[in-house]
Amino acid sequence: MNNRELFSAKSEDYSKFRPSYPEAAVEWLKSRTGGESVLDVGAGTGIFTQLLTCFFKKVSAIEPNNDMRKKFTEFLPEIYCAGTTGEATGLPDDSFDLITVAQAFHWLDAEQFKLEAMRLLHPDGKIAIIWNSTLPCDFNIERNDVCRKYCPRFRSGHAGKHSPAEGDAFLRYNYFREVEVISFANPFAMDILTFEGNMRSRSYALTPEDADYEFFMTELRDVFERHAINGIVNEMQETQIYFGCF
Repeated sequence: MNNRELFSAKSEDYSKFRPSYPEAAVEWLKSRTGGESVLDVGAGTGIFTQLLTCFFKKVSAIEPNNDMRKKFTEFLPEIYCAGTTGEATGLPDDSFDLITVAQAFHWLDAEQFKLEAMRLLHPDGKIAIIWNSTLPCDFNIERNDVCRKYCPRFRSGHAGKHSPAEGDAFLRYNYFREVEVISFANPFAMDILTFEGNMRSRSYALTPEDADYEFFMTELRDVFERHAINGIVNEMQETQIYFGCF
């Protein structure tokens, strides 16, 4: 399956059950950005884009998946969202003070995106790569074991790497000319419906058409029930920002 189609038919769950981001994280970005124009790359259903509109006057977005972009347009009809990719946006040169990539950098060709971003940014423009990362705990280890068992595309890392440590090292030491890294606490409380919807929204997750779907979901529910307290699992997450220039 083409990468841009992996989220087809997942947009409803994505918009309802994915965690948002701390407002403090976007406020921090605004404090370090010398302008008002921002492009959100791989915007999905607009979860991060919506927060950008609270702090920046000129917000645009791109999202190549048709289902996700349709949900984005329903959610944020006032924001322009192009159906292009981060490597070839089709947008004018020298247009933005800031480019953000929230939970989507691993879908990009890193070097092609860098060239496109350099073309799009003002001379002093900045890049922000943002992740909601889950802190290690028994709940997440068991959940990942189920995903690894059933989902051939499962990866637990980020930045296109196979582990969080590899992704972090790449962004800290190899990708940017200058980079600042900061984290914000972002706990995510889930009841069973939120947990199931969050899992269904993942690019690698099995769908009802897959033969092992019911086994996959049953084992995930078992993990949830083992760790829930009064029907809730509080997943400890942090929002991490890599902010810099090329």
